[in-house]
Amino acid sequence: MSFSELIAVYLFLGGAAAGAFTLVAFADVAGHVWNRGRARAESMSLRSSFATIPESTRRYVQTFVYGTGLVSILAGVLCLVADLGRPEAFYYLFLYPTNSLVSIGAFALAFLSVCLVVALSDALLRLPLAMRRFVSVVKLAGIPVALIVMVYTALLLKSVIAVKVWQSPWLSVLFVASALSCGCAVVMLAACACEDVRAMRLWHHFLIPADVAFIVIESIAAIALLVSAKNINSAAFASLMDGALSIPFWIGFVACGIVLPFIAEMILLFAGRGALASTAAVLAVLVLVGGLCLRISIVACGVAPLM
Repeated sequence: MSFSELIAVYLFLGGAAAGAFTLVAFADVAGHVWNRGRARAESMSLRSSFATIPESTRRYVQTFVYGTGLVSILAGVLCLVADLGRPEAFYYLFLYPTNSLVSIGAFALAFLSVCLVVALSDALLRLPLAMRRFVSVVKLAGIPVALIVMVYTALLLKSVIAVKVWQSPWLSVLFVASALSCGCAVVMLAACACEDVRAMRLWHHFLIPADVAFIVIESIAAIALLVSAKNINSAAFASLMDGALSIPFWIGFVACGIVLPFIAEMILLFAGRGALASTAAVLAVLVLVGGLCLRISIVACGVAPLM
């Protein structure tokens, strides 16, 4: 089995969509639950912060994230179908389900797409209270499904047992952390487009520390994966270090996706203030570029030595 660049794009789009859905759905469900306990003392916690965001701004962020996530998954599926070269193969996954990773991933993507459609409808329309409770249940159920999609983007590569580099357990950790970091970037872009500056900074107050944590985990997993690659496949390791993949790996992933966002976000955290819309947008784009370059590098380093 050989993978093209389209598979890397598919893994990136699916992971970023799942990561963004997880963050916003968690904020929505948590806010709904916590808002029911208003008798408790107010504090500058996640609950009180999100409770002060205007309804129109919250709906805008939800519409942006859920809409972008749905489009990303559909575009990713098109990339997968194009790479397969047989559109009917994707259809057969649903017609004849199995316990294979590909089949499980296809159903997870389908269910996540349904969750995104329901969540998007709730953001665009003012549904009655009974329907909004149902939407909250769907969002809550969609969070573990989104996590399955994030893990699946790594397990799809691990299913090719001939490529030893992809068998590392750190690959799943790396892809999940990267997907959540890319999800932070998507939500951050949505917040940057808000006209309410205070609401934007409240979102950033939640997103920046979360992204720092994801980047740290991502860095640890990447280092562990490189160590295993060096021991298992010297050709794959060399291609990442100073070979044909060194530019997308070092400049795209390490510099744009790890180093620059981490330094900028740590400065913002120590300064104790939110980022300007322009600064946050640049950081978000860097993280997304890094997430894409990571998957391009990992896919290519596993395939190239086999050619």
